[in-house]
Amino acid sequence: MMVDGFLVESSENLVFRHNAPKYLGKAVEFTEKWEGAGSLAISALDDGKTVRLYYRGYPTGAKDSDPYQVTCLAVSEDGVNFSRSAVNEFDYKGVRENNIVFSGENAHNFAPFLDANPNCDPDRRFKAIGGTFHSGGISVYCSPDGIHWKEMADGPVITSKDFAFDSMNTAFWDPHAGLYRCYLRAYSSKDSVREIWSCTSEDFIHWTPIVPNKYDFKEPEHLYTNAARPVPGAEHILVSIPMRFMESRRKLPGYKPAGVSDAILMTSRDGVRWNRTVSDAWIKGGLYSHEWTQRCFITAGGIIVRGDSFIFYVEQNYMWPDGCISAYCVPKFRFMSLYADSRGGSFLTKPLLFERDDVYLNFSTSAYGHVRMRVFSEDGKETFDSGEIFGNELSHRVHVEGLAGKCGKIKFELKEADLYAVGSAMD
Repeated sequence: MMVDGFLVESSENLVFRHNAPKYLGKAVEFTEKWEGAGSLAISALDDGKTVRLYYRGYPTGAKDSDPYQVTCLAVSEDGVNFSRSAVNEFDYKGVRENNIVFSGENAHNFAPFLDANPNCDPDRRFKAIGGTFHSGGISVYCSPDGIHWKEMADGPVITSKDFAFDSMNTAFWDPHAGLYRCYLRAYSSKDSVREIWSCTSEDFIHWTPIVPNKYDFKEPEHLYTNAARPVPGAEHILVSIPMRFMESRRKLPGYKPAGVSDAILMTSRDGVRWNRTVSDAWIKGGLYSHEWTQRCFITAGGIIVRGDSFIFYVEQNYMWPDGCISAYCVPKFRFMSLYADSRGGSFLTKPLLFERDDVYLNFSTSAYGHVRMRVFSEDGKETFDSGEIFGNELSHRVHVEGLAGKCGKIKFELKEADLYAVGSAMD
């Protein structure tokens, strides 16, 4: 994916730019008595049959340490239209017919995921983390079905007197690195800035010391949440969509809690060093006034693949009666691109070892524009010219006879074109 300069040796007249996500509509509206305006999406996963959306039920008047917070489950086949799952396992103030799968203080940020570890015990294929400083830190949980949960250790397994742990923390199996990662809410007392730190584990119970993210940008900004996950089909790249918080700003007169927010996009290849190749907001407030108050655009962990799209879930209108979870999407692998305008531009890759005779391009052009691919051997001789390629394709095959097993470079020439991704396969 063209999300950083990893492949680029040199370039001319090109810029990285975001591909803004498309709003698909409301996925869940908070209408039940165990939900409330402070509810929000926590994580999404595909269990092979349906999309599961786990979200926090934060009843009106609740506090972060209240024991009657709940974790709720909604399900969908298409990833957009959700219904509440009829779990009916918990009694909520006299109501037994509900979609609650977990209850208690740690439901404040209870974050399930489907464990992709090939050695995972089937009875523990669903895992979760949850906890704040009120409960002593992060505890770990497992489940055979994503509904009935049990704690995997006696008390919290990730602790620190310096951490609040009080917003959305995430965990997942990283198949590229072969370990579990956990990303946590931290707070820098030095700069008074909310931060993201992380730790890793081989067994989900014993964790390494917590270390801060390293960034390619210097200006301190409040990064409140993280939503970190491997990209499906490109798991060597991690994507994070933090809520960026401007805590001193106030847009609506008379609205008491200060702060406005948006969502930014970051990527990483090692889980610690993060690139914000395009510094602008990826999701920002629109014309609706409720999008310009505190803690909007919190993105849930989890990228859902449906057809040719990556779908993800974003909380909107936080602490308003019309608070909801919305679905957004981008075409597969199109988080950002390298772009050239009508003047044209190009880049030369670093030396590559080609695994196959085929190179696949994820690109779009105008009617006037094009992408052109030239292959050069190790000694700098041009061995292939694709000619001008135009259109809009997620997986355009360019066959180069005899390329497999050889080393060389590719020069991409672009005009009024976005190049989103390059690969030896593009599923």
